[in-house]
Amino acid sequence: MSYTPDESPAQLYAEKTWLAGSIITGVGYGVVLALFWLCLQSLWHRTRVRDADYTRNCFFLVYVCVMFTLGSLFIGSNSQFTQLAFINDRNFPGGPSAWEVDMFSISADEISNVSFVLADWCATALMVWRCAIIYRDCGNCPRSILVMLGTMLLISFVLGVLFLYQISSPSSSPYSAAGMTVNFTFPYFFFELATNIMVTILIVFRLYFYRLHTKQGLSGPEHVAEHTSVESMIVESAAIYSTFSLLFLIPFATKSPVANVFMQVLGEAQLVAPLLIIFREAEGKGWISSALSAASSSKTAVPLAQFSDIEFTSQHMRNEGLKSTDCRDVSPTAEGGLDIDNGDGDNVVEVPRTEEDYI
Repeated sequence: MSYTPDESPAQLYAEKTWLAGSIITGVGYGVVLALFWLCLQSLWHRTRVRDADYTRNCFFLVYVCVMFTLGSLFIGSNSQFTQLAFINDRNFPGGPSAWEVDMFSISADEISNVSFVLADWCATALMVWRCAIIYRDCGNCPRSILVMLGTMLLISFVLGVLFLYQISSPSSSPYSAAGMTVNFTFPYFFFELATNIMVTILIVFRLYFYRLHTKQGLSGPEHVAEHTSVESMIVESAAIYSTFSLLFLIPFATKSPVANVFMQVLGEAQLVAPLLIIFREAEGKGWISSALSAASSSKTAVPLAQFSDIEFTSQHMRNEGLKSTDCRDVSPTAEGGLDIDNGDGDNVVEVPRTEEDYI
């Protein structure tokens, strides 16, 4: 005797994808929860010290709290929506998969829809801001890059509003736009993917050329490897989000039910990349934080003016009266300090600082 519902194999397969997506999304939320706790601990400790990075750390602290809240709202709403489809309204004509498509705009799912779009905007804005910092003061090219990224971010906001309006309309979903001539699901996600891929390529190229310029100038291969290893490039460029966007868009374009899995997982996956980046910064391993450390600990004169991120973020050095773009002649003295020619004929000996000097 078979207890299989009286549904076609295609319907059963679609139901499996919806349920699998809900389960995997829970796993993604676990990752987000762990990263949030790590970021919270590190940033809270740093905000207790009112140093030059106090404002930035406070911003990061608020940011991770907002992202975690959006991720919690998404998983809660998505779980309730799955429960309604597979338990409360199990006998809906066509099964749970048909119910999830037809009821996508109900209030139980609307919370996750809004949380999804807001979190996506926040994640994209962080990546664009980060790319702008990395390319700051690199010549005439950054201005065109900033204009391009700003335009893409603005278009992303507009498409996000249209997408949210579509899935909030009665009898509408990402798969169908009732009463509308255009389905904004594909344009919205495709443009988000294009923006993130563009940012990913720009950051990876910058890190690569950073490696070429610092191989011989700074503290050696250890410092270079910190920014240009495979794992650091993946984290710094948010390639994780771009990967999951592709995993959703390709099945969606081919009308495969597998899109049901990654559409839900994407709601939490888009939070992982910015949290990883902020955690690296909070631990002093990110592009911004470790640039200061490298510039402070180096005993070799380096023309740092070409590295905009160092000048932008080295507030500690400016507070100590040292400009990160200072290219004065520096030579080691017998006492282990640095003999700096200040241009007036007087030599000033600077003793290298330790980590305790910056706490």
